[in-house]
Amino acid sequence: MADITDRKASTDRQDGVVLPFKMGVEKIYEGALVAINAAGYAVNAGDDASTVVVGVADETVDNSGGSAGDKEIKVVRTGVFTFNTAYSAAQTDVNNIAMASDNQTVDLAANTTNDIPVGRIVEVLSSSKVRVDIRDRA
Repeated sequence: MADITDRKASTDRQDGVVLPFKMGVEKIYEGALVAINAAGYAVNAGDDASTVVVGVADETVDNSGGSAGDKEIKVVRTGVFTFNTAYSAAQTDVNNIAMASDNQTVDLAANTTNDIPVGRIVEVLSSSKVRVDIRDRA
């Protein structure tokens, strides 16, 4: 396809804060970390190879009785969220990238196998809870 050579009247723009994703065959609860698997479907996030975290579920959707792609789930793609930690969090973790451990828990890259980034730790609430900015995964 060639470059456009005139003004494009419509780009179908949206803010992208909440987007729908077609689901894999499972149930995802509101507030869970959501990843996209290698097949392109939304699944519960975890320390799983070939997945990419895309945000936090904005609703609970059960597609466990269906086929992949039968249902969609709305996912919040930006913001700061509180997550449990799989390690003993300390103030020195602020500004580190948190990795997915499961759909509600983050860990540090030194402790995970697949290093699936969730976002940047912006606050340590306790040794077992941190606030993570999911916009910043790099």
